[in-house]
Amino acid sequence: MSVASTTLTDIHPDIIQTNILTRLDGPSLSNTATASSYLNTLCSDHTLWSPIARSTWPSITHPHVDHIISTFPAGYRSFFDYSFPSLTTNDSCPSHYPSELVSAVDIHYQNAVVYSAVKLFKCTCSDSVSVNLNESEQVHGIPRSIDVTVNEIVGADNATLSHLKESMKLSWIIIDPVQKRVCNLSSVRPVIARGDWQTNETHLRFVKVLPGCNPNEMVQCRICLTLGVGERGVGLNVKEVILKVRDLDSCCLNGIEFLRVIEGATMEENNVLKKVVDDDERLKSYMVFKKMKRERKEWVKKK
Repeated sequence: MSVASTTLTDIHPDIIQTNILTRLDGPSLSNTATASSYLNTLCSDHTLWSPIARSTWPSITHPHVDHIISTFPAGYRSFFDYSFPSLTTNDSCPSHYPSELVSAVDIHYQNAVVYSAVKLFKCTCSDSVSVNLNESEQVHGIPRSIDVTVNEIVGADNATLSHLKESMKLSWIIIDPVQKRVCNLSSVRPVIARGDWQTNETHLRFVKVLPGCNPNEMVQCRICLTLGVGERGVGLNVKEVILKVRDLDSCCLNGIEFLRVIEGATMEENNVLKKVVDDDERLKSYMVFKKMKRERKEWVKKK
């Protein structure tokens, strides 16, 4: 004689809710709800979640908070699901992030290309991001010399430096081969130009300000271009180009932070958008970041 098997649905729901589900804590009740649609229905009872949430966070017994929770889609169950577990940041490198990025750098003086280079660089989770390109790494066949009078440039006066700021353009494109995304980290034209008497060099700085890993934070993509005197003292050559990304505390971002900034920029998140800007808007962005740094420094001092 065969005996019919008993299933969970054969047990009266009141018995399950009263004698079993009430003995579970919040995480266990959440896991039980995922076992089947029938258990999910039983675990949705408001009277199960209210005592669990109240015992876990006694502060929510305040009438004002209790009223707010009552407006949630599933009341105290929704509140528990939103509150547990607590939020954290993932400091490890997600698997979909590339271990290697590609830099494509092009520099123009007026309408002529004076430097062009491509460099692959590793993006590790812990190390600070710093990408250096020198004159030996540029694409062969690109003319190197910037046709200007050297005596006018080295230790240059304001008029000559202004000429360089207006005539030099730089693009630093980062290519993510995994996500198939691209972004330009340069301000296109320099925001600062200065001559160095000691090294006989001219330094141009290109800056792009972007949202950081935290939407309330900002980071500065700083590209420093160093120009040196050409052979036989004729014209200027690109000696070095360096990219560093710093936060408001002047700390360099590590690989994982840099990748998150790049991902947010390419997805045009947190008010990032693509548009052509003039010199005034470019300088304004740079000055706003400097002001934020000063305010941050003063806040840290007071703290």
